[in-house]
Amino acid sequence: MDFFEEQSLARKRTARLVFLFALAVVGVMAAVYLLVMLMVTAGASDTAGVAYMTGRYDDVAAPVLAWWNPMVLAVSSGVTGIIIGLGSLYKVAQLRDGGSAVALSLGGRRVDPDTTKLDERRLLNVVEEMAIASGVPTPEVYVLDREPGINAFAAGKTTSDAVIGVTQGTLQSLRRQELQGVIAHELSHILNGDSRLNLRAIGLLHGIFLVALVGRFLMRGARGSSDKSSGGIALMGLGLLAIGSIGVLFGRMIQSAISRQRELLADASAVQFTRDTDGLVGALKKIGGAASRSFLDNPRADEASHIFFSEAIRRLRLFAGLFRTHPPLAERILKLEPQWDGELTRVVLPDIADGMSTPPGPPPADANAFAEAPTEEAVSQAIEHIGSPRPEQIVFARSLHAALPDFWLHAAHQAPMAQAMVFGLLLAHDEVLRGEELIRLADITDSQTVDLSLRFHSESLDRTSAQKIALIDMVLPTLRSLSVDEYRRFNRAVDALVRSDSRVDLFEYTLSRMIQRHLSRCFEASGPTPERFRALRKLVPDARALLSTLARVGSSGEQDAERAFRHGAHTLHLDAAVAILPASECTIAAVDRALDRYDAATPTLKKNLMLACAATVMADDDVTDREAELIRAIGDGLDCPVPPFVQSR
Repeated sequence: MDFFEEQSLARKRTARLVFLFALAVVGVMAAVYLLVMLMVTAGASDTAGVAYMTGRYDDVAAPVLAWWNPMVLAVSSGVTGIIIGLGSLYKVAQLRDGGSAVALSLGGRRVDPDTTKLDERRLLNVVEEMAIASGVPTPEVYVLDREPGINAFAAGKTTSDAVIGVTQGTLQSLRRQELQGVIAHELSHILNGDSRLNLRAIGLLHGIFLVALVGRFLMRGARGSSDKSSGGIALMGLGLLAIGSIGVLFGRMIQSAISRQRELLADASAVQFTRDTDGLVGALKKIGGAASRSFLDNPRADEASHIFFSEAIRRLRLFAGLFRTHPPLAERILKLEPQWDGELTRVVLPDIADGMSTPPGPPPADANAFAEAPTEEAVSQAIEHIGSPRPEQIVFARSLHAALPDFWLHAAHQAPMAQAMVFGLLLAHDEVLRGEELIRLADITDSQTVDLSLRFHSESLDRTSAQKIALIDMVLPTLRSLSVDEYRRFNRAVDALVRSDSRVDLFEYTLSRMIQRHLSRCFEASGPTPERFRALRKLVPDARALLSTLARVGSSGEQDAERAFRHGAHTLHLDAAVAILPASECTIAAVDRALDRYDAATPTLKKNLMLACAATVMADDDVTDREAELIRAIGDGLDCPVPPFVQSR
């Protein structure tokens, strides 16, 4: 799977979906116009009959035949458009909190990160490991307690507000390997941009459905009225109910057709992710063999059926093909296991305790492998596998997670301690400067936070960059639970620590950018940056700044820096006249400005930049930690999830 290509396709699919739904809206408007004209014509026909009986023949033809009325068209279409628009905006506003809003609407319960339940602990471990391997913030995890069927879902506008949910049946019925396959499938939806597409589809469908609701309201109002016009109002309501319902049906047909394609891609991505078909196939076979299958009892499952791992609602066999949001189970299994004999798996509750330990497979990677400089191969493979980590990276992520002290894992899931952990990672190594930072931190927070920050600082001195970045990926969902005031105070403290010595090193920059980028989307209502740049020409100064800084970070002399820059510039097809910037212009501020502009580029331009960055650091035989940290910062700034750099052993 090419992450950047999938991002481009996701944008095209969004445009296609909007276009198809626009056609459905136009169809609804046309139907409403015809309904109104039918009512007008029916009234005119009654008048015409009276005119005929009284001998006024000239007044007959015109009202009966006048089906075209621009004024009526404008009014009926305008009112219908307003109803659909308001309905869509209302639903989108309901879902403005991203994936968590969807999870709560389905009856989800957020899993306590400190839970002692073995099945929930296993689920959290799998999600955290897979997120670390992907280089994305750990999604919040929800459980649908009242759902015995085997199912799961992913929802959210971006990786910053994404959540993963599973049913109680999934939690109880799947082995660790099967659960990992399901989580990989759902994480693929997040990485492929499907979750954002699904949220928009929910909003658009609700807008069309509101037309039917208006019709139902009119019918109820006319039912209790004795007014002469009540019959016409009831007929109008019936017509709107029919038009809205038919519009929703067509909308769901469009939605279902797109969803079926995306599910096959997510299956393939999950297998590519884990290099293991048994887990995903095992889960699908258990769904087929379970009494409750994957169906949900929640009445809201219908409108969100396309976000689930498998079919969420029962459908009439007659219309199953048109409205099926997922390919048939047999088709999905055969795609992954062509020799399948058709036998399904009877659900037997697994021993959850067995799934808490490291599953069999390749020997775990050394959790401190990142302590050595990453190899060229490690950087190249990480860039190549953006959006689709290798199994080695999953194993490495698991080892990183296992190597973290229990106290740190506990702290990462507690908001006050998570903040102190971030502060501790940012504290200066110089004792005098660190003392000044602690005084400033005490002014912003409190003495307990200061003490915890100092403890985390001392315990982090022997931790690798990979472990520290993994911790930040884990604390982000915890920090999203802060209040607005708490977030502002936290942000003020981070900024004070980063700027305390009047300079920002690469690790501080990487850490602070990850935190602020992902949290700002939650607390400042910011979303993905719209595309403004479709050609490299306007981004040449920004590419020059990024490649120049990267070249100088990893080079010991001017000649080496120029050679590294030229490698990256050649990969990006920059003009030979574009030279490396002077060292004085290769600053964190310049990198920040360049990333802000490049964030508005197309996925293809981002891909080319990441490849150029890899070429720059691989120009010599040595890749430093600082280069690796800067690449991670660049990737995060462009919403490109860079997997950890795993050493080849």
